[in-house]
Amino acid sequence: MTTSTLLEARTEAKRAIIERLTQLAEVAGAVGMETLARQIRQTRIPKLENERFYLVILGEFNHGKSTFVNALLGSEVLPMGITPTTAAINHVVWADAPRAEATLSDGRRIELSPGALADWVTVAGAHSKEVTYVEVGYPSPMLRENITLVDTPGVNDLNEARAEITYGYVPRADAVIFLLDAGQALKDSEREFLSSHVLEGSRDRMIFVLGKIDLLSEAERDAVTEYVHKGLRELVAEPALFPISARHWLEGRADQSGMPELVGHLERFLDTDRSRILLDNAAVDAGRTAAYLEQNLGVKLHAFDLDLAELEHRIAIVRSQLDASKRTLDELHVRIGAEAEAIKAQVRMDLENFTRAFLEALPAQIDAVDADDVKTYLPGFIEDKFREFAELEGHKLASLLEHLAEEVIAVTNENLEAASAALADRIGPTDAEVDIEVDSFKYDVGVYAVGALGTTVFLFINTLAGGLLTLAAPILAIVLKSKVAGDIREQAKERVPAAVRNASDAMRPHFDACVNDFATRLRGFVTSAGNALYKGISEILDQTIRERRERAGELDGLRAATSEQITAVTASRRALDQIREALWRSYDEPPPDVVGTRPGDDGQSA
Repeated sequence: MTTSTLLEARTEAKRAIIERLTQLAEVAGAVGMETLARQIRQTRIPKLENERFYLVILGEFNHGKSTFVNALLGSEVLPMGITPTTAAINHVVWADAPRAEATLSDGRRIELSPGALADWVTVAGAHSKEVTYVEVGYPSPMLRENITLVDTPGVNDLNEARAEITYGYVPRADAVIFLLDAGQALKDSEREFLSSHVLEGSRDRMIFVLGKIDLLSEAERDAVTEYVHKGLRELVAEPALFPISARHWLEGRADQSGMPELVGHLERFLDTDRSRILLDNAAVDAGRTAAYLEQNLGVKLHAFDLDLAELEHRIAIVRSQLDASKRTLDELHVRIGAEAEAIKAQVRMDLENFTRAFLEALPAQIDAVDADDVKTYLPGFIEDKFREFAELEGHKLASLLEHLAEEVIAVTNENLEAASAALADRIGPTDAEVDIEVDSFKYDVGVYAVGALGTTVFLFINTLAGGLLTLAAPILAIVLKSKVAGDIREQAKERVPAAVRNASDAMRPHFDACVNDFATRLRGFVTSAGNALYKGISEILDQTIRERRERAGELDGLRAATSEQITAVTASRRALDQIREALWRSYDEPPPDVVGTRPGDDGQSA
């Protein structure tokens, strides 16, 4: 198929999907489902109209992500080098001339000079802690067609806020480039991130880039590439892997860079797959919305066959079941609080046991080394031991919190399914589907889990690396002034216990705060997930009972109008299936299954 024909097919598919979404919003509004109608008009249609595509760059810190982004853009747009390490999210978008704007943590936006970016987006920058993200505009051909490149902090960056943003972007991205370092290719931490913290569907949208191949000989390059490709096949069915040297590309040595192959792949992807992914996601989302609306209209139509007293009785039963289900979810709040307290108690006990054992072992350690070494290295030794404990405890805590989240998520989903089933069982037609919208909730659960759990492992390590011990405990203030070896050791034994206790006391509230924050977000998830479905059910029930009471003599007309609405929605759902088939046929590929096609099918992707 020619490029012009593809463009025509793409334009027609987009127009048709927007038309169907508009019809669904009109029907939803007419039957009282204002929440759904508003969401379609304010979120789903604008997203498709805007057609912005998010290409997220991921990788561990110091892997050269910013250098790689500069290579894609064809110029040194972002700060790079030995010292700069990205501290803030960078959105790089098309602009006629270079520009930059920072969004600060307090919501303010300020214009930046592109030359001053390092002060705002790198770890060493004077203003980096004030920034939520920076939008950089640049006239790169790659960005012209509504492409946003997202340069992220490292997936093993040790700052909670930055890590949460990084993890939150992955499930919502339209495509992801995961950058590996040829000098330390596919480390255990990278395998862990890909296997545990990235939803399976997100992995299918990843392009893998093996950077810094200029550091290897040709033989080493082939061996490392094969090793990485073999490792990735354990995680992704058919990984797309490109060995590259971003520096060679920027220096004009294209034939030694590997970049032409990657750029060609990206161009083909952005020219074809980009539109296919966006339009297919929109069609799947609209189809799910139609099925959900069709289900609720079936409930309403069946309600007209019941006399008013029976309908009121059944609705009362449904509301009672909804209330019971909500109480179950409310009880989850208590359970989350209790479990959080138990986890904090476990961490406190681990910290106390570590502190006691450390203090018991230190005198012998002090006696075993040269006095000058005690004077020089003791503070750093203590800090390193606390850092090691924090890392191990962080992994343990992540496991405890993840287990809690899994249990809460399972109970939440069971309640959502029960609520939908209660409606269909008491009022709906016998063949009503009850799990369509719940699937979308399950996807949102997955996104929540990634965002909430993905940061936990790294929080504690960075709390120390960022200076908690040096700021909150006087470890580095241990001053050993004597020049006599025995005196130095005695001073160390005398002063170290208080410093270690202070360090332990300083760590405890930070562990507690992290657990409390996690529990708060978990409660928020339970509340929002329940309210979303209950509100949709309540709206259709309220409209149905109101019409029966106010228009009791117009049942035939109400039946006819509802039947027409069902026919229209069914036609829209089938038309959307045909749009998908035509869209994929234009690419000579069969469409994937509608349900669970890929994360983002619920219309929530970025």
